[in-house]
Amino acid sequence: MIVHDDPGIETRIAILENGRLEELYTERTKAATGVGNIYKGRVTNVESAIQAAFIEYGGVQRGFLHVTDLHPKYFPGKETSERVGKKIAKHKRPPIQKCLKKGDEILVQVLKEGIGTKGPTLTSYLSIPGRLSVMMPYMDKVGVSRKIEDDDKRKKMRKILDSLNLPEGFGFILRTAALGKTKVDVKRDVAYLIRLWKMIEKRINSVGAPCQLYNESDLLVRTIRDILRPSIDVIVVDSESSHERISSFLKIAAPRSTRKIIQYRGSSPIFHAFGIEQQIDEVHSREVELPSGGRLVIDQTEALVAIDVNSGKSRNAKNSESNAVNTNLEAADEICRQLRLRDLGGIVINDLIDMGHASNRNKVEQRFQDNMERDRARSTLLPISRFGLLEMTRQRIRPSVLDSHYVDCSHCDGRGNVKTTLEVAADATRHCGWLLHHAKVHRVELTCSPAVGTYLLSNKRGELNEYEERSGKRIVVRISEELAKDRLMYYAYDERGADIDVESLHSSEPPSITSLLKAEKEFVAKDDSKQESSGRKRSRRRGRKNLPLADAGSISGGDDLQTELDSLEKPKKVEKKTKKKVVTKTQKNESPAESATRVYQFAKSIGKSSKEIIAYCKEQGIEVRNHMSTMTDDVVTKLKEGLGEKSEKKKPRRRRRRRGGRQAKGANETPVVEVEQKEPDNKKKTKKKRPRRTSKKTIKKTPVTESKETFESEPTKAAPKKTRKTLYGGSRRAVTTDEVQASRESRE
Repeated sequence: MIVHDDPGIETRIAILENGRLEELYTERTKAATGVGNIYKGRVTNVESAIQAAFIEYGGVQRGFLHVTDLHPKYFPGKETSERVGKKIAKHKRPPIQKCLKKGDEILVQVLKEGIGTKGPTLTSYLSIPGRLSVMMPYMDKVGVSRKIEDDDKRKKMRKILDSLNLPEGFGFILRTAALGKTKVDVKRDVAYLIRLWKMIEKRINSVGAPCQLYNESDLLVRTIRDILRPSIDVIVVDSESSHERISSFLKIAAPRSTRKIIQYRGSSPIFHAFGIEQQIDEVHSREVELPSGGRLVIDQTEALVAIDVNSGKSRNAKNSESNAVNTNLEAADEICRQLRLRDLGGIVINDLIDMGHASNRNKVEQRFQDNMERDRARSTLLPISRFGLLEMTRQRIRPSVLDSHYVDCSHCDGRGNVKTTLEVAADATRHCGWLLHHAKVHRVELTCSPAVGTYLLSNKRGELNEYEERSGKRIVVRISEELAKDRLMYYAYDERGADIDVESLHSSEPPSITSLLKAEKEFVAKDDSKQESSGRKRSRRRGRKNLPLADAGSISGGDDLQTELDSLEKPKKVEKKTKKKVVTKTQKNESPAESATRVYQFAKSIGKSSKEIIAYCKEQGIEVRNHMSTMTDDVVTKLKEGLGEKSEKKKPRRRRRRRGGRQAKGANETPVVEVEQKEPDNKKKTKKKRPRRTSKKTIKKTPVTESKETFESEPTKAAPKKTRKTLYGGSRRAVTTDEVQASRESRE
């Protein structure tokens, strides 16, 4: 990993594999992206027609918040939370006009940078990323990244999360970088995120809206956090500030990391020394050469990106089919690489060379699939169509290199592209430094347009002076009104003032890691000797500290995360063990008679009588005389188990209670029952018919007079009741007991 950091102006990071540029990340300080920043905003407008709200969060343009990105805690009613990975569907969400009103405060995070006149896309689902995990406030449960598809690996990673005592009200997701990491590494990363959230909470409670709560790290720390992988062995930087920031961040995030961080101290610019500038020029060009002689033509439009594959000079294959396959396979590797380097997104149409065999088309599709797996942006691919087109989409996270480094041409009204003044001046400064690196060159003259010359002498004067001090040579800037804005002319001179052909100057071999380490050791030794000779520096008076903005840089390497680490440890179950030990000690000191339980005590605890327990003990063969007899603990446990099983077997059957049937008209009257004489035994015994039950209330109200043969009750006036209707609407009449008795006699 090669880092070129120009503090306050620009940061460029390149990742090389065998000297070949694979990934490139650039960011200017003035045009830094706000993706990932967390703000405390205020609702300015709610549009029910599009189910969205516009939020003033402190940026130039108002943010756009759709109802699908609204957290359930802003829903009307009680606060609710969501599980990680299970978002509430759009049709189950309440309308946004019921959730938000004009003037409400809301916590939002920038999801996508604004393009053109469109404002940035916001979300109220907050997420704070670390190296190994992502913390999601106001969420439930934990999960593992979807990019890890192996079930066994997912289970192992899930066990690590379950073993931690995670705080309530937070969801956590393990990233792909956590694959193969230990519990200690994950716990330290989670503690780092908890520390960040504490700083955010302090600003939430103390600062009013609109304001920024959390600043997503700059390009340097963000790349180290998200992209640093085990295959990257060495990080080479060219400034002391970037060296200190990387080392302090790795002490907190990855204290066991063994990667070497080397500071480059050569006179030539770091990207020129490693041969990266020439490869960057290919990124800006429209055509890209392939190894076999073919070429790619890349055109970016408003709707899509069109890439044409041409065979060119490739003639190494035996026939046209194999030639087409080889060229398409090389194109697949280069297209995926160029998409990463140029940050191209949206719809991408690849016009491949026609292939006749289906197996060859499958090979090319698989090569595209394998290469896109390395990309951090999400992508989808479709099979090759009958016209030889491979359609794909790639996630657009930030503006492309073309949009960020080029502006519309003022001469052709936007039909062409011209490099910006900042980009031209930066290229000119670095190229002058590379020319001074050669031993032949003693003076360099640069001729440029007035706009570029003004910017160089006003904003790049310090960098030009630094190159002159390192090499002991001169740089002269001349202005010509005849040159276009993006045109530069370089002239080199030797000691005698003779011209040197600039094109004849070849780039030197990139420095090795051993030579860089030696140079760094020598510089450290010189620096230590200087510090010993110089006296103690005077300390500056510091003013009152304001509440810091939460970001990765605010947590320095000296901070102790021990409190957060201790909170993540699950409490050990020590209480049960101590209780057992105490019991055993008391048992040893007490006599067996004192520790035993008596029969009546045991019966009282179970809810049974002593007689039942004595009878059960005789059945089991246990010697028990009376209710004052003692029983040991073993006997008590056996009795509990036996009586428990017995009670389960002999459970009383619940009688099915009959619902209240029809109530007779004279319900308050007791029926007259005649006592019949006993018949001889020759006849079969018939079941006695039980009289119809009457409610308890009616029985209490009716006084009963007893007699030997008949039971008669005095008639009482029944309260008038509502007439019940039949199924067809007619009135239903209640039947009296006299009518029932008459119907029985008629049947007999």
